[in-house]
Amino acid sequence: MMYAYIAFIIIFTKLVSIQTEPNGVTRTWDEAIVLAKRFAAQLTLEEKCNMTEGVASDCTGFVSPVSRLNFSGFCLQGSQSGVGDSVQFSTAFVAGIHISASWDRDLFYRRAVAIGQEFRGKGIHYDLGPMVNIDRNALHGRNWEGFGSDPYLSGENAYYYVQGVQNQGVVVTAKHYICNEQESNRTYYPKTGPSQGYSANLDDKTMHEIYLWPFAESVAAGVGSVMCSYNQINGTQACQNRETLNELLKGELQFQGNVMSDWGATKVGLESALSGLDMNMPGQDGLMGYALLLAVKNGSITEERINDMVIRIMTPYFLLGQDQDFPPINLDYDAMKDHYLLNRHLGMAGMILLKNINNTLPFSVNTDKIYSIYGSAASRYIDGIDRPINIVGLDGALYQGGGSGYVRPTYAIDPLTALLIHARDFHLQIQYIVDQDDYVSINRSLDNRKFSGGKCLVFINAWSSEGRDRHNLFAYHDGDKLINTVAARCASTIVIVNSVAQLNLEGWIEHPNVTGVIWSGLSGPEYGPAIVDVLYGEYNPGGKLVFTIAKNDSDYGTNITNTYNSNYTEGVFLDYRHFDKYNITPRFYFGYGISYTNFSFSELTISKVNQQNHISLYRQRRSASYNNKDLLGMYEPVYTISFTISNIGNVDGSEVPQLYLGFPEEAAEPPKILRGFERVYLAAGESKIVTLVLRQRDISYWNNIDQKWTAASGEYTVWIATSANNADIKLEGFFHI
Repeated sequence: MMYAYIAFIIIFTKLVSIQTEPNGVTRTWDEAIVLAKRFAAQLTLEEKCNMTEGVASDCTGFVSPVSRLNFSGFCLQGSQSGVGDSVQFSTAFVAGIHISASWDRDLFYRRAVAIGQEFRGKGIHYDLGPMVNIDRNALHGRNWEGFGSDPYLSGENAYYYVQGVQNQGVVVTAKHYICNEQESNRTYYPKTGPSQGYSANLDDKTMHEIYLWPFAESVAAGVGSVMCSYNQINGTQACQNRETLNELLKGELQFQGNVMSDWGATKVGLESALSGLDMNMPGQDGLMGYALLLAVKNGSITEERINDMVIRIMTPYFLLGQDQDFPPINLDYDAMKDHYLLNRHLGMAGMILLKNINNTLPFSVNTDKIYSIYGSAASRYIDGIDRPINIVGLDGALYQGGGSGYVRPTYAIDPLTALLIHARDFHLQIQYIVDQDDYVSINRSLDNRKFSGGKCLVFINAWSSEGRDRHNLFAYHDGDKLINTVAARCASTIVIVNSVAQLNLEGWIEHPNVTGVIWSGLSGPEYGPAIVDVLYGEYNPGGKLVFTIAKNDSDYGTNITNTYNSNYTEGVFLDYRHFDKYNITPRFYFGYGISYTNFSFSELTISKVNQQNHISLYRQRRSASYNNKDLLGMYEPVYTISFTISNIGNVDGSEVPQLYLGFPEEAAEPPKILRGFERVYLAAGESKIVTLVLRQRDISYWNNIDQKWTAASGEYTVWIATSANNADIKLEGFFHI
């Protein structure tokens, strides 16, 4: 199914055209499987087995070519925020956690399209992303790569990522399957046998309703590949776990693509192949490939299973038309185009205004002339832009986190540089101290009478990476001390939080002189220009938190385990669901974020979908020939929720109405669950009717007894809110089943 879109966004007050139409030929799964079977039938048994294991290459991973069939192999490369693994001439797009904070499906898609264009331009067949693991632990080192703590929001991000990248002819790899929610003990070495990973231990309801949800959305979108993880699930390694691979993924979800291992996550070869693993990456360890050839000959595995592995490996290749005019591999090719323009918009869209006392923000270049800027997080790294070196005391602004998800930027514009340029253009007076250890200079600057009564901007940050979890939830380099030092002497202190994920803000958030707080997140290399546009009102912030920020670290209810077992005893009561259950008041609620304008809500209508409106509702979501048609029954629209939202302020802006659903008692669900949202952009004084759609799956719970999704009998409550805070509920309605 081919279609074309041209999307427009406003940046720098001019219209920038971003091409988002599909690139290349796409087929249906049935069509692709026929071609994959035809290809597999021409291979020798040895050639088939060779394809199940990676080989050495300049790419992060590579599948063996078959030159006699004019098949040149596959290049696999990270990451989910752009072409990673130290490849040059790639756009470092805003992080997953940041795009999710935009709560804008259209931007989810545009970002993915641009990422897919760069992969395709370099001739890369597989994008090793997105990371769709849930933010279960605030300390998890890889939270910055994912989409937050809610499975519905993560699932929407995953769906549009798959569509955007695969519409460019590049295979998407949903990872890390499954329950990979910490880095600690992801690999340990018992006294005998291969290395192991900690075991995530959880029940069936929790698996389906929380951790499987975004993977199911990926499969529904038509994802070509799924990467199994380092950890165990209920005592069995993820890449040899028959229940999660064969029964859940390939059985229940009817996934027809391939399962590849994370790099080094295959612990044994034969058992993994029998349990559902199709590709061992990066290979060259003797676990699959030639070892499977011997296993077929001695009867340990059937050639039928080898054929199935090869067909699954080749099907995405034909599904996305990589057999027709796909570019040759050239990792040094510059495919960045003008993606920096989109990236700047994405950076602004994911910023969140958390506090704004007496309309401190936005600044006016006509009246707000004096500024003092503090914090190493405002400036650039001493050692260049590639990545932070001095991890304990970061000496520059952050654009992304660390690990395999990191993308080497070609440039990065820090906030201080952008502010100095703004000062030049609008005749502003700025002083700055970026050495956070130099409190002599900091205090001297606060004594400077020429800057008395001006605005003080304090930049703080917190970094994390794959391979390690965070030690605490405090800003790096004693950021709390810096804020309190400045706020004690400056009556208008604005804090900009440049963080990978949750932080403890309690040391300063209630200080009366902290009059503004912006969560700038991980805004990418256009961070500087983006934060300036937000500070001065060129862009009205509309991002929302994708996790709860607690007052006490213990309030989250989950933590990193230092043992080899991580017990998910909280069940489905995670993040805001946990805070609701135990009536805990956080500092900032999931879904929270304010604006420079105000909105009102009215006229809630709940309607059951009928034959007349079914087709139009069904098409609200982007579709493609490669969608998984077998899953679509659970995604049928069943109810529409309509209401009017009005911008009652004096400036243009956006709001994110969030649909929370309360289930009948039978479902044993949390008090409310996110089941819909839309970012709505309105001019001052404008009103719009918004319609959100509840699908069959959205109103169902996982029935452990019947082993299926079930709609509960009784009354459902619909809340339209601007965060998970009950005080932010704007409209309420009911329907019965």
